[in-house]
Amino acid sequence: MGMRTTRPWFVVAVVIAALAQLVVGFYYLASGLMAPLWAIVLLGVWWVVLTLIGVRLVQRRSYLVLLVPVVAMATWFGLMTFGGSVLGWTA
Repeated sequence: MGMRTTRPWFVVAVVIAALAQLVVGFYYLASGLMAPLWAIVLLGVWWVVLTLIGVRLVQRRSYLVLLVPVVAMATWFGLMTFGGSVLGWTA
């Protein structure tokens, strides 16, 4: 059994992805200023699911982990835009 080494660039990618996911998490929490409670709960669950997917990608040593916060932000932006224009959510 040998030790698996982790490439330095992968560590950098994981740190960037984790920090970006935390920033997106702040936006998810701040959604309460505009979105109803049911939407915030769904967003929270979605954020946790994406974070767990990110953890799984890190375990597999996949650079796709960098896409997790991108998907999270796109989801948040899409839902907030849809909620504001179609569902009448206002700040």
